[in-house]
Formats: sequence, structure tokens, C-alpha cells
Amino acid sequence: MNKLFLTIQLRLLCLTLVGALALSASAQQTPPASQAEINQQLMQRIQELEKEVQALKGQTQPPQAQPPAVAPPPTAPVPEPVAEEPKVNEVAPRLKLIVFGDVGAQVLSHVPSTFEFGSLDLFMTARLADKVSTLGEVLFTAQSDNSIGVDVERLLLRYRQSDYFTVAMGRYHTWVGYYNTAFNKGEFLETAIDRPFFYQFDDTGGFLPMQEVGVTTTGKIPSGKLGLNYVLEVGNGRNWRPGTEPVQNQQDTNNSKSINGGLFVRPESVSGLQAGFSFRHDNLTVPGPAVSETIATAHVVFINSKYEILNEGILVRHVEPTGPIFRTSGFYSQFSWAFGKLRPYFRYQYFNAASDDPVWVFASPNQYAPLYNTSFVGRLNGPSLGVRYDFSQYSAVKLQYDRYDLRGLQPVNELTSQVAFTF
Repeated sequence: MNKLFLTIQLRLLCLTLVGALALSASAQQTPPASQAEINQQLMQRIQELEKEVQALKGQTQPPQAQPPAVAPPPTAPVPEPVAEEPKVNEVAPRLKLIVFGDVGAQVLSHVPSTFEFGSLDLFMTARLADKVSTLGEVLFTAQSDNSIGVDVERLLLRYRQSDYFTVAMGRYHTWVGYYNTAFNKGEFLETAIDRPFFYQFDDTGGFLPMQEVGVTTTGKIPSGKLGLNYVLEVGNGRNWRPGTEPVQNQQDTNNSKSINGGLFVRPESVSGLQAGFSFRHDNLTVPGPAVSETIATAHVVFINSKYEILNEGILVRHVEPTGPIFRTSGFYSQFSWAFGKLRPYFRYQYFNAASDDPVWVFASPNQYAPLYNTSFVGRLNGPSLGVRYDFSQYSAVKLQYDRYDLRGLQPVNELTSQVAFTF
């Protein structure tokens, strides 16, 4: 604005000087008509410029009525809440901790409906040296008498030489089938609310040896793009004596050791695909002659961010030295697909145990109870239909309906809800 005033004032000065010179010249001689007109135009232009200057001055003068208002100090903006970025829970420079938990409610057609405390799972890992690490898992679960039981689920000291050889010693989850090692105790990791019938844990009624104390080795087998891997385990085996802990933590009941081996492939050409089998042998101490037990499993699974397809089958053989062969078979198929945070799923299960099998007959009701904490031995099959909704990165709610047909018994209908989380 100051530059504009200066420009206008300079123009006025120039026009005034020109006008003055013109008037002086007209006093000495009579100008022609054309010169008089020019002088008149110059005076008119000077008056117009003076009016413009006065108008501009009037616009730029600040008002005198009120002083300008003082602007309030700026306030800090309130940040929007954002989800916490995933990070490793570091308790100490070497110790990492992850916690899993679940609560829910259940309605069964043959027992009272109830709210449930599921479990509190403390999963810990630590690196002791470049190739040496540890793994520990402590579980707090509700018991049938409503007490809270404490269980050391896993405790391992592990040495990893390379991708081709890793050995661990301690208490571990056996590689009997795919599900038992792919989905451990944290229910948040599972799509469904519960495990398949025959993968229930030993200490909650399952009939397969899901936990073991011994040595386990894993690694890759050079096979190019086929992705071949092996597993070999040697342990104390399972205790079938009534009223005792199934896992033989300190003392084996016999000199025989369980041996379990398996192979599986993860081909590079189909990401998310895994197929394999396992074979386990043990000699069981039961009343009467010792029983030889073999457990064979096979699986084909495909998992990616969109789909989950799980298929597994088992065959258990119990053989007495001079007696017949008793067979128990089972399978399950589970399918789920994701729509954003929503994942519906369907599972069908089949399980058939010989009612005169000497091991199942010998087992107490609390030990052999694949479902409902009973000593049922026979055929059990049925569908499960459910949906899982992940309402955050660390928590999910599940709703599941089950219908089971039991040979010789009334069908059972069950509706279960669960909130599973990790932190």
C-alpha cells in the first residue's frame, strides 16, 4: 500500500510540474486552442488523482472506536485414539511374554447353562545364547469342581544348529497330527471355540497323548521346492493308571519309551499348503498283559489370509500279545473363510472307539472323556457351525452351535460363546 501511495504522489508531482510549465508558457504567449485544451486536461487529471489518494487514505486508516481484539492462545489439538502397534512384550532383555485368555458362556441340552472362565495362558520365550533358547508355558484353567488349576503346559530347552536340525528337551506338545502343534493352548489362535474331539488334551479328557516329556527334533530335508520336513520324538509315554497324571513328568511306569516320527511337505508352488503323516508307538502298562499301541495320523491343510481348510484322520491300534486287535478311528474337516473381520466356519467330526478296547475300558471316567466328562466309548459324530468376529487386532468373539449324535444315547445340542484375547 505504501508503494501505491508513493507511485501516485510521484505522478501528481510530475503532472504539477508539467502544468506549471504550461501555465508559465501561456503567460508569455498566447497558446493555441490545442495547448489550452491540453492544460485543462492536465489540471483535471491532477484533481482526479488527488481524489483517489484521499479515498485510499480513508480506507487504510484504522478504526478509532475499539482497539483490535487480542486473539486467544492456540489450544493443542486432542489426538484421535489409535490402535496400539503390535510389539513384543519384553519383561527383561532376554525374556519375552505373551498372555492369552478367554471367557464365555455355554448352554447344553443335558446340563445347566453356565458362564465360564476358560483359561489364562502365560507363554514365555528367552534366548540364552546364539543357538540356545527356552520356551515355557504356564496355564491356569477352571476345573470340574470350580477350582482353578495350575499346569506347566510346556517347558523346553532348545538348541538350533540350522534349518536342518533343531533339538529340544523337556515337556512338549507331541507331533501327533497337525492340530496339536499348530494350535496350542491359546484359544485366540484357533478359529473355532474348541479343539476337535480327538485332539482334546490329556488332562481334560482327551484320549490321545497330546503332551510328552522327552526329546524332540525337527528340521528340513534337502528337497528343493518340495519343502520336505521331518519330526522325531522319544518320550516317557502316557500313564493309563486310574487317578494319575497322564503325562509321566518324573517317573516312567516301564522301561519302554514312546517313539513318534513324521514327515510333511510345504511346496513352494502352493503357498499355505501342508500335507503329511505321523506314526507313534508305545507299550502301555495296564492290568493284564501289556498292550502295544500305535497311532497313525494324516493331514492335508491349506491356510491363507482368506481361507482355512483343515482335514485330518487318525487310526489307533491296541494289540495284546495273544489277543485281538482293537481299532479306534476318527476324522474331522473344517472350513472357514474371511469377510473382513468376520469369519464363518463349519466343522464335521467323526470318532468311533471300540467299546471292548482294554485301554478304554481300563481308563477312568475323568481320564477318558472326549466330551462332557463322561467315560463314553463308542461312536460320536456331528457338525459344528460358528462365526468368529475380530473386533480388534488382539481380541475376538466367537459363537458356535454343535450337534452330536452318540451311539446308544440321545443327541446333544450345544450353544457356546467365547471372548478370546491376547496381550
